[in-house]
Amino acid sequence: MLNKENTQSPIAVRLFDNNKYGTTHGKGLYRKAIYNGTIETNGHNKYLVDLYSYDEWANMAKTDEQMEILANVESQSDALYSWVKHYDPNTKEKFTVPGICRLDTESLDMTVLICDEEHGTADTWELKAKPCRQGSKSPQLLATNVDLSSW
Repeated sequence: MLNKENTQSPIAVRLFDNNKYGTTHGKGLYRKAIYNGTIETNGHNKYLVDLYSYDEWANMAKTDEQMEILANVESQSDALYSWVKHYDPNTKEKFTVPGICRLDTESLDMTVLICDEEHGTADTWELKAKPCRQGSKSPQLLATNVDLSSW
């Protein structure tokens, strides 16, 4: 069940500029994602996102849940979108869960929706992404509602 209270569960979203780290993925596969990144919830669940333009993102919809989300999301030219994949660091397995990450590239407003009941994450977050200091392996954008030093 989605968290309907005013308090949101803890979340940290780190986005990396995909062009900064090369344009290929695997054996010569071109990466069209503008940003890729990670989402951590409750200090222990990890998710992966790849942010695309609306049209590229919409063309990747495969499941009934994704089609339902797609029917309720309006295209905005200044926004990037991603489906959400749960990541298990022990097994390195990734699998799609019902959810979406949306970033407004003008205002840096971010919406994250994850409905992953199996791992205890079911919430919607409205966050403001902030640019990070540029450095080796540092994210370009960070959005969080928690003090990360406690994680």
